[in-house]
Amino acid sequence: MLQIIIKFEDGTVSMDPTRANIERALSESGTLFWLDFLDPTPDEIALLTDPFGFHPLAIEDCISKAQRSKIERYHLTGSANDHSYFYMVIHGLEMTSPEAEVQVVELDTFSSERYLLTLHDSPMPFVDDVFRRVRMDLPECGIDGLLYQILDHLVDGHLPVLERLQDEMDILEDEAVSDPSADLLTRVAAMKRQLLQLRKLIGPQREVLAQMTRGEVPFIRETTRIYLRDVLDHLTRNLETIELCRELIISSRDIYMSNLNNSLNQVMKALTIITVTALPATVITSFFGQNFTTPLFDSILHSNLGFWLTIATIVMLVGGLLEMFRRWKWL
Repeated sequence: MLQIIIKFEDGTVSMDPTRANIERALSESGTLFWLDFLDPTPDEIALLTDPFGFHPLAIEDCISKAQRSKIERYHLTGSANDHSYFYMVIHGLEMTSPEAEVQVVELDTFSSERYLLTLHDSPMPFVDDVFRRVRMDLPECGIDGLLYQILDHLVDGHLPVLERLQDEMDILEDEAVSDPSADLLTRVAAMKRQLLQLRKLIGPQREVLAQMTRGEVPFIRETTRIYLRDVLDHLTRNLETIELCRELIISSRDIYMSNLNNSLNQVMKALTIITVTALPATVITSFFGQNFTTPLFDSILHSNLGFWLTIATIVMLVGGLLEMFRRWKWL
């Protein structure tokens, strides 16, 4: 599906996305326009070759998707509209609800000082919002102003996702400290993979914005670069949040492993105490339970007094060991 805003040289505004109207906009040097492709068909993709004449490599990247964030400069030659244009790939994060899975959306753009083309496979609410806002003031904001508004909304869209991840991090950390469950390590590993994916996704966008703020994209005015620096600051803050979350998830894993080791140590200590306290009874009963007679203790061992003496000895030894463990603070 195509939607377009064209501000012709004579001041008229058109929203007719027909091929003839697009060719007219390209032929008039003073015309500004924004053409948005939503889940483009092959016929609509063909517009990138004719009439726009974009480089085949850029079109191939646009079609294939799954590209890392980048911005590349191309020069269009051999036509009446001899000019440079930029192909940019940028990614956003979306959630349909607070409990929904995080969706990665890719936005491809072709831009120059006269036009902006945006291509995406799924609806992007912020693109529609910007489209409605600039319907009548396209010349005032300019193509660079359009790019700023789109990038600003896209980067702001990271915040709800990062806030949810931070909430999940707090839950995992509290659980690791107080009540580590059997599946906690699996959830920690899944969270770590998700944070790594986000860093790989958002990290290259910082360099894209840095190029735009350094003046490497000529049609972006200095007045717009100031706003783009603010977007860059927000993106840098988002990356710092991701790094902080990665440190927290590693900390949660370490806490979980420490608690697991502590629990194991407590079990081993309990078993050791039981073994040591049972040792006197084992030694005494084993020694005097041998199949031979002892002249010195024979008469005692075959009387009721011998039984109670044995029991008393065992109890005293066990009690003494427990008291010793208590003084050593093993209990």
